[in-house]
Amino acid sequence: MALSLHEWNLQLGKALMVDLAHFELALRNAYARVLQGDLGDGWLLDSSSPLKAPIVRTSKAKRQRDVNLVNRRAIDDAQRRAHDSSNTDQIVAGLTLGFWVHLTDRSRERDLWIPHLHKAWPQGANRNDINARLCAINQVRNRVAHHERLFDPKNNALSPQAVDIDAVKLLHELCPEAFGYLFHDDPRTSVERFLADNPTPAEVQL
Repeated sequence: MALSLHEWNLQLGKALMVDLAHFELALRNAYARVLQGDLGDGWLLDSSSPLKAPIVRTSKAKRQRDVNLVNRRAIDDAQRRAHDSSNTDQIVAGLTLGFWVHLTDRSRERDLWIPHLHKAWPQGANRNDINARLCAINQVRNRVAHHERLFDPKNNALSPQAVDIDAVKLLHELCPEAFGYLFHDDPRTSVERFLADNPTPAEVQL
């Protein structure tokens, strides 16, 4: 039974990653498009870009920290790994989902969300809501990547079924054209289709 459940969990993760991969592409492309449109070609690599310039915030412990330090390291690392270190598209492709997700956190609200990133979403989108949903998607994606258990989540927000539904909804908001292309024949998510054909081999919750 344990081996059957393990294999089923792996296949569930495989199904989930199909939709998360489409969502990740839509998110990074939407953000890159908005930032390039607002800031020009130097939106990612210029030291003055709000993705790289120091953004100092004070923590609850009254300590100051530069919240863009991690960003700069991620961009520099992606640039080193790119075949063409001056090609922004190659560098964008090398950045993780977590990089894009953290752009909507509270510490970057004044520098990124208010002037720029809200434009990628439907009018009236709430940053707190978007950020919470993106963080849940990223956490579950990382669980898949590390071959962790997806069923019986301790937090309902990390339900693979709920996260997949949310990722598809957000994909629709970011890129209706891609959503229509991917789901015009069958509106179900990949996880919903997987579960219809592959019932759980044990009593687990999703």
